[in-house]
Amino acid sequence: MKQNGQAPVAASTGAAHALQLDLDHVGCLVNAFATGAGQWEKLGFQLTPESRQRGAVPGREGFHPWATANRCVILRDTYLELIGVVDPAAFNPWARFIAKYEGLHIMALRCGDAESAHAVLSARTDALQPPVPRERMLDVDGAPRAMRFRNIFSRDEVWPEARYLVIEHQTPEFLWQPRYQQHENGACDLVAVTFVADEPSALVPRLDALGANIVMQDGDCISARLPGRGTVHIMRSGAFADVYGYAPHSGMQAITVSFKDLGHTLALFKSRGVTVGHSRYGQWIEPRDANGFVMHLAEDNGHS
Repeated sequence: MKQNGQAPVAASTGAAHALQLDLDHVGCLVNAFATGAGQWEKLGFQLTPESRQRGAVPGREGFHPWATANRCVILRDTYLELIGVVDPAAFNPWARFIAKYEGLHIMALRCGDAESAHAVLSARTDALQPPVPRERMLDVDGAPRAMRFRNIFSRDEVWPEARYLVIEHQTPEFLWQPRYQQHENGACDLVAVTFVADEPSALVPRLDALGANIVMQDGDCISARLPGRGTVHIMRSGAFADVYGYAPHSGMQAITVSFKDLGHTLALFKSRGVTVGHSRYGQWIEPRDANGFVMHLAEDNGHS
């Protein structure tokens, strides 16, 4: 897999069993954009400059600026996306999500080609819409460039717990710039996502549609490997509370991020007054420090 400026691209052959989907990024929605960015910077993450989001606007032709912008934490093969309002007068496609709660609302998986990926996925489920083009401006070597990608969005009325999307990066070198991949805390990659559900088995059809392979299942928790890189966990609220000390509502409630030297990372957090929780499963950052979700901490294994 390529690094240092170009994201690895998953291949899709069109055969249902061969579609590779890698964990690409998660999206966190906050009300106070600058404050949210400051929270992640306190944790030792470097964020990309603010980039206005653009897309379709009801009643208008073409792409137009939305109410929101993002800043991203660019990791080795993945990233974390922070989204917040910068122009309240503009159209905001995320309004109803953030009205529910601040925190994680988007799980994105990477494909090599959106058209062929959609052909495979649409044979499994009608919950995923056809690919749509998107773009936003980024600073590349001191000049604004248009980052282009195509997204396959989930139908929210069918899969309401989060916005699932499958993304084809058309200009990955603009996003995975080496200058944005240096983090004081030694962060390496996003490796897992955790959902909370009243009945974990109700989300199994999502895993099946995405081609994930269930590797563990009991009454309270399900773990599945994506058909590429990454893991998805689904837990009952009570089981989540047993680990993290509180019982959240349904939705995406935690991620796992790997770090080059976890001892260094923990020392940095301690120096900045960041509370780290402990359990038999490891250590994590509490929602108050991570913008509304649990950030589970893992030692990097060097794999991409």
